[in-house]
Amino acid sequence: MVRMALPFVFFFALYHALLLAFVGAGGAGLIEILRTSVAAAALSLLFGQVTPALLRRRLAVARGLYIALGSALVLLMVVAFGFARLYERPFAFGFVRTDTASIWKENIVSGLYELGTAHLLLAVGLASALVWAARSVTYATVSSARRTLGVSLGAIVVVAACSYWWGYPTLMANPLLAAFAPQKQRVLQADVELRDNDLVPALESPEGLQRFAAVDAPRAERRNVILYFLESTPASVIGKRIQGKEVTPNLNRLAADSLYFTRHYANFPLSINAFYNAFCSAYALPDGAWISLSLPDFNVPCLSEILAAEGYRSIALHAGYLGYAKQKRFMQKRSFTEMHDAETLKKPPYAEGMGPWGAADERAMIRPLKAFAAAKPMSPFLAVMFAFAPHHPYNAPDGITPFITGDPDLKKSQIRYFNSLHFADMAFGEILSALKDQGILKNSVLIVVGDHGEAFYEHPGNYNHPFFLYEENIHVPLIISIDGAQPQKIDRVTSHVDILPTVLDLLKLSHRVSPMHNGKSMLRAGRQSLAHLQAYWQDEFSGIVDGRFKYIRKGTGGEELFDLLADSKELQNIAAVKPAVAELYRSLTAKAFAQKKAYYKKYGNYELTRFNPASQDQ
Repeated sequence: MVRMALPFVFFFALYHALLLAFVGAGGAGLIEILRTSVAAAALSLLFGQVTPALLRRRLAVARGLYIALGSALVLLMVVAFGFARLYERPFAFGFVRTDTASIWKENIVSGLYELGTAHLLLAVGLASALVWAARSVTYATVSSARRTLGVSLGAIVVVAACSYWWGYPTLMANPLLAAFAPQKQRVLQADVELRDNDLVPALESPEGLQRFAAVDAPRAERRNVILYFLESTPASVIGKRIQGKEVTPNLNRLAADSLYFTRHYANFPLSINAFYNAFCSAYALPDGAWISLSLPDFNVPCLSEILAAEGYRSIALHAGYLGYAKQKRFMQKRSFTEMHDAETLKKPPYAEGMGPWGAADERAMIRPLKAFAAAKPMSPFLAVMFAFAPHHPYNAPDGITPFITGDPDLKKSQIRYFNSLHFADMAFGEILSALKDQGILKNSVLIVVGDHGEAFYEHPGNYNHPFFLYEENIHVPLIISIDGAQPQKIDRVTSHVDILPTVLDLLKLSHRVSPMHNGKSMLRAGRQSLAHLQAYWQDEFSGIVDGRFKYIRKGTGGEELFDLLADSKELQNIAAVKPAVAELYRSLTAKAFAQKKAYYKKYGNYELTRFNPASQDQ
């Protein structure tokens, strides 16, 4: 029995050794390490009971099942180790979302880009132990049924005590315990009484210190509108240089020549929700569900619908795939005249797919956009354009000269990212030149905005974009280019829900703003605005950005308060130092949650019954 448990002891020992070597203890102390080791030993004994029970009959069957059980464990451990190394926390099945099932192949291939020597070492070590153990299986003496049952029950009790009674596993936790252990979310309670129509979270800052003059921008009826979504582009890349070279020269020039909003925020750092926030001026569902999956028929008037009623044609162009999260189904109900994604855009000279996702080269959007504009030159149009580069795993088309080939100050993933971002900027520059050459920009409002940012461990465990609400995740560039407008930087806080009202303001259509819209024109005079924030993947976060302070509430408990004027990198949590300020924004965040809940109950008959990631699997 003990001998049969030895391979599993080796599995867990090697896993923990690699975590310590490549990731660290993750803040775990001696007691936590001891608890994890005891749990691993108990699990090993439990697995050791399986093989003796199988050896009573057929050796071949026993070995086959032993290999199957061991292989599943090897795979889980490699995945769990890779996850822990990337995100610096234990892997849990709550992280795997069924709403991404339509792109499971792409996600797997993207994950392969993150594999390295450590993963290979773990896989080879575990597989070798498994093969050795399987070949050594013989008709060993089988313990009595009573003893086998007793050891099994004892092991189960120890494992349960280690994983549930002694607290949620940390980074050191056995992957089996972490994968299945529940993570408690604390429902955001608000002792607030809402008026009947108090459904939209307030945007006026409680700081009351700064008032902004109206932005001087020319308004004109029936201008074309081009809304260009940059993928995974934080505000920090504007003006950034690496090895003396500009990362985004075309965006830099456009920002210098346009209305550049320096403090613009994504309300939700996930592409599908970011698009909805901007295009429909509505916050995401309060339980974090994706609107295109849960409420595709929600009747908030989106930009394409409003402009269609004013005689506009609309085209959507996506270098990726609109099938993701059923975005195409959502948009088909929004009065678009034409819709194109990578399936139809990949034509010569941009016929090749880009990277494991098969996305189209952004420049493939030029031809259909020019054709759409030329089809009815006297008719105004709306064009919604979605870039795909530099989406993870940060690819660029074949034949593109890398922006940088190496840098001692950057991780390999960052080098890939900046190369992909530089290509995305180059493609955007070619799109911009084509629009200028055809004279389209002369009578157009061009809005260029990042859907969300991208993180590279500026904060612990913060890699990629959808998991946290730090500046690298949500602070994004917003550039509005209008012929005749004087270049200027606008430093007021704005967010995605403000984009639709701003477009209508520029088109002299402010009367078409609906009570269902949650934002305000960014050109208006008045006090500093608030940006309401939310993120929900495995964990839930919500919060507020104000002129000076930023507040983040964690669904698992705890809160963070940052003074962005003194601490722009969010390194000092001052929630305990300024409890009155934390309490103010805590109450505003709680009220905003209650308002969003009431909003979707009234307008969408959406009953918030669950506050966990499973709500997104409807």
